[in-house]
Amino acid sequence: MSFRKAVLLLAALVATTVSAHAQVGVYGMFTVDRLSNIASSPVPPPPNSTDSAFTRANTVDPLGGTGGVFYNFKKAGIVTLGADLRGTILTTKRGAYENFNGPGARIYSVLGGVRAEFHPPVKVLKPYVQGSVGLGRSDYGLYSNQSQSSAPLPNKIYSNFEYEGLAGLDIKLLPIMDYRVAEFGYGGLDPFGNLSHNYPIKQVSMGFVFHLP
Repeated sequence: MSFRKAVLLLAALVATTVSAHAQVGVYGMFTVDRLSNIASSPVPPPPNSTDSAFTRANTVDPLGGTGGVFYNFKKAGIVTLGADLRGTILTTKRGAYENFNGPGARIYSVLGGVRAEFHPPVKVLKPYVQGSVGLGRSDYGLYSNQSQSSAPLPNKIYSNFEYEGLAGLDIKLLPIMDYRVAEFGYGGLDPFGNLSHNYPIKQVSMGFVFHLP
């Protein structure tokens, strides 16, 4: 056997071993959210903002990035169970007002959850489902106050209980890398404190997953 063939065989064996024992995955995704039910938000309008110029829209669409890590800890037949921890930063210059951009909109999330990855006969396909809960911080795209000069001030960020149900599909590209074709999510933000309300979230993401030995 030539040296070149021996090196290639060794590389293939290492790659196979890494793939077979990979339990930890890290990922990065581009994410787009739609936050809705804003028009009826109990967040009080800023002073001197009762005219039609401050009419609220019902949705905002912030976008940004999601990064996370998961650990697969148990395999049962065609299903592998795991835990997931992720963080998301989403922003847009368009706030929740019909007639002007306003303060923009922001959502900052830290979520933890459980996931189930399925192993169909086509081995390169890795569909999964996941449920996650945690802390979501958002201004909902709304101004919360104004200065005495009637110029709007930066909006206030509120803390919320955030929950999401997720489903996605990864395609194996390399022994240590998958392409996350799409991840779809549905959930919501429920504010802490006395501003009880529900802001539904629809989410779409795509990116790459790297498996660690």
